[in-house]
Amino acid sequence: MNARRLDALTATVVAAVMILTAVVSAWMLVSSGVLWEAGGGDRPLQPAVEAAAESAAADGVKINGSFQLSQPRDPFRPLITPDSPLGGIPGVGGAPGDGTFNPGTSVTLVEIRDVGGTLRATIIVNGVSYDVGEGETFAGSYKVVKLTEDSAVIMYGDTVFELKVGQQILK
Repeated sequence: MNARRLDALTATVVAAVMILTAVVSAWMLVSSGVLWEAGGGDRPLQPAVEAAAESAAADGVKINGSFQLSQPRDPFRPLITPDSPLGGIPGVGGAPGDGTFNPGTSVTLVEIRDVGGTLRATIIVNGVSYDVGEGETFAGSYKVVKLTEDSAVIMYGDTVFELKVGQQILK
């Protein structure tokens, strides 16, 4: 075989494989029912916009066969308006329905200073200032475990956390 016949044969085989792939893909789409309605009808699916316009259900939800289409939300309309009902977020803070949000307890390490060879820390818990040293309990259930010149290790219940001077944490 000469090179010219070999190139023609290769091109013919590649074209045949491409045509066969296209025919098999089309057959699989038609036989799987992707192009037909869920109800088994024999007409192709209409675009989603036409289908949504044809059948309407309550509360602005459109239903077509096994598809459920909802109305798009206006991104410029606020989700919460001044006349929206008050309601807390359950499990986040505040009681549901009272309209308040309680973010938790704020703990701030203001300063650590040396008083007669002993380190003392000034810690603010929810606006109340405490002057404490190592081993002392403050604000009910907080305990100073260790003090260094720039940080404090504090235990709250069974949780231990470290604050640097100037840092704040919500508990």
